[in-house]
Amino acid sequence: MINSDNIPKGFFSAALKSGIKNNGYDLAIIKSEPSSVVSALYTQNKFQAAPIIFSKKNDKNKIDLLIVNSGIANSLTGKKGYDNVLNIAEFSSKFFKCKKENILTASTGIIGVHLDVEKIKNAIKKSSLNEGFENIVKAIQTRDKFDKVYSTKLNIGDKIVNFYAIAKGTSIVHPNMATVLLFIFTDLNVEKEALNKAFRESIDKTLNRISIDGETSTNDTAIIMANGLANNKIITEEDKKSFKLLKNKLDEICASLSKMIVLDGEGMTKAIIVSVRGTKTQKDAFEIAKFLATSNLIKLLFVSLNPNYEKILSTIGNTNVNIKNILLSVNGINIYKNGKLNNNKSDINRLKDSFNKDRKEYSIILDCGYNTKYEDYYYFTDITQEYIAVHSAYNI
Repeated sequence: MINSDNIPKGFFSAALKSGIKNNGYDLAIIKSEPSSVVSALYTQNKFQAAPIIFSKKNDKNKIDLLIVNSGIANSLTGKKGYDNVLNIAEFSSKFFKCKKENILTASTGIIGVHLDVEKIKNAIKKSSLNEGFENIVKAIQTRDKFDKVYSTKLNIGDKIVNFYAIAKGTSIVHPNMATVLLFIFTDLNVEKEALNKAFRESIDKTLNRISIDGETSTNDTAIIMANGLANNKIITEEDKKSFKLLKNKLDEICASLSKMIVLDGEGMTKAIIVSVRGTKTQKDAFEIAKFLATSNLIKLLFVSLNPNYEKILSTIGNTNVNIKNILLSVNGINIYKNGKLNNNKSDINRLKDSFNKDRKEYSIILDCGYNTKYEDYYYFTDITQEYIAVHSAYNI
């Protein structure tokens, strides 16, 4: 959802064609005036890319500038890769009149390749920043098939707060934070500690609950920048009402972008949500949902459009469940209960009819039979020959 009325005040940007990619936008510059309070989360992959290493040194500071390039990930590039980031940051700090300690960076694209620093600096030299965010989503994309943008607003007291969010991601998507590149810009006035808590909790139950291929990249980054120009009463954790409003708004933004990422999954034809409830512990709910979402057997079941639910049960049998207690439904149709398969022909025919090439979204619900409120979910995709073809031909 994009609404031009929801553009936050105090952000200026440029989408540039530096030549990193053969054509199209490949460099995004976003400046915050005044400086923004930020919260940032990064991949847990141990081979963290150079831009992440740089940003982690700065994200406790207020931030003036965010620089994002696509086409080259600047990952597994050693000391030279980090020096290149430092070179770009130092040049940008002089050009945009800020300190390099107040800059964050992110990259996405081919790993193991060095950035062409001169191309980036030449593009910056020719840039001019304009209010708003025109084309910056295109500058952060690699193989995305559509733009992932979401804008919204929030009333805090008598003030209107605006949010503008973008993301990229089609594969190498799996939790461990942040699963993709995601950036949220807002004129909210908020304490850093409150922003950190709200953002982390929202990411955990949205971006950390999606999976396309079970892989986490070296460059995954999520950042929110809040510059305070809405002039609302500053949000703190102690102000429970306003803090809850913020959390709900971030949940909305991150959930919307997460769904877009899954629906743009590389080679995917189906999106599936698996909900697990009534488990012994919260950890069980998470682990079982994750196990089912990353099972190739289940992914292939939805590719084939063959409702062979015995395969789902076979996979469930490898998790921490009591099979006599479980209740399993697929697309709203109960297929296993109290230790028995549902052999009702009408139900089976309805299930078969629910598997068709025109249907995009499917559901699995597993109730583990314990009288608890524990539940969790995953949103994932099938996996196809197209995915294999793309990744066997592309140097990710």
